[in-house]
Amino acid sequence: MKAIVFAILSFCFISAHAQDFTSADQVIDKYLEVTKIKANASSITDLVMNYTSESPRGVAETEIKYQFPLKYNMSIFSNGMELMSTVYDGEKLARKSSFGNNAPQEPKTGNAAKAEAQKSNPFFELDYKNQGFSANLLPKEGDFYVVEFKDSEGKTWKDYYNSKTGFKDKSWVKMESPRGSFETTVLIENYKAFKGSDILFPVVKKQTTQMGEISNELQSIKVNKGLKAKDFEIK
Repeated sequence: MKAIVFAILSFCFISAHAQDFTSADQVIDKYLEVTKIKANASSITDLVMNYTSESPRGVAETEIKYQFPLKYNMSIFSNGMELMSTVYDGEKLARKSSFGNNAPQEPKTGNAAKAEAQKSNPFFELDYKNQGFSANLLPKEGDFYVVEFKDSEGKTWKDYYNSKTGFKDKSWVKMESPRGSFETTVLIENYKAFKGSDILFPVVKKQTTQMGEISNELQSIKVNKGLKAKDFEIK
């Protein structure tokens, strides 16, 4: 009898262990399935996402516009004034900031601009290979599959996918700057569908940096509003 029980327990353990994914493709496919991105993203031509943000500097509103395959416009406002913006017109990426004495930066072009813009794509995993990114499955950490992505510039980051739910729960990146290296962790929570799409979007993103925590909460999305090229002009 003991031998039978042991055999059953062993079989259960082996079966559960055998179900672990062994490639980044499997992890990503599961994510695209549970979020319903794979089934619904192809019908979306443009998207507007509105967030409220809280940081050590106060409360702000963020509006992000996308036109697919990918143009991108993000603006951060506080008290009706634009604090920061990033625009990608399909070829060039330009960034402006009203903080401090930040002078206008020269727009990024080529692969550097494309890579940065694609990382903001809410459907990034759907087409990452065709956009010059690669993915590698790292050793599992607890309940998380860890996928390391690399862009065409050689920059990497890690995304953590929950092995129980399939959702992406965390993202981590180490960045280099003139002031040295720093790490950023983003916790991703509360996936849900909004009016206009069956896709499950993460509602809360909590970003931890050396400057403190920034919490972003998705308030609304607008799908297929007919955004125009002028919405993505670099001025």
